[in-house]
Amino acid sequence: MKDIFASLYEWFGLMPLYSTDMGDQLRGWDITCTDYIGTPWYTIIGCSMLISTTLFYAIQYHIYDSTKFNKKHHWWIMALLIFCLNFLIAFTVPFNTLNAGDFCSQLNLNISDCIGFGLSNAIWSFIFFIIITTNPLIRRFSTNCRKTTFWKP
Repeated sequence: MKDIFASLYEWFGLMPLYSTDMGDQLRGWDITCTDYIGTPWYTIIGCSMLISTTLFYAIQYHIYDSTKFNKKHHWWIMALLIFCLNFLIAFTVPFNTLNAGDFCSQLNLNISDCIGFGLSNAIWSFIFFIIITTNPLIRRFSTNCRKTTFWKP
């Protein structure tokens, strides 16, 4: 599972937003600089991104599901909330690690790496939100928001 999220974040060109040293840290490069036995942050943050985005989708389309909340601007409000939440999650974790000094001393990490990874996670959450709100099979269980999508809100 660790390699799936590492590939997701690094493969599609978003890796230039942060350094390869940050990628090693997020893979779980331990503080003793010996192996990838540390905390697998790619997996943890990737799973939290999927869960939070799915939760926001469920709130809009299935829990709240109101005629007052099915307009174009409501979709964009939810997308912005998802974007901001996932940015904060992905920024905060490496930023706290950086401030605490809990990383291999051979890695060159800085705040711009934290911001870049936060943006990468936020972009992927936005893409995932577009995908799940575009899928008509899932949306058909919504009463009032089933026609609200990225393409035709």
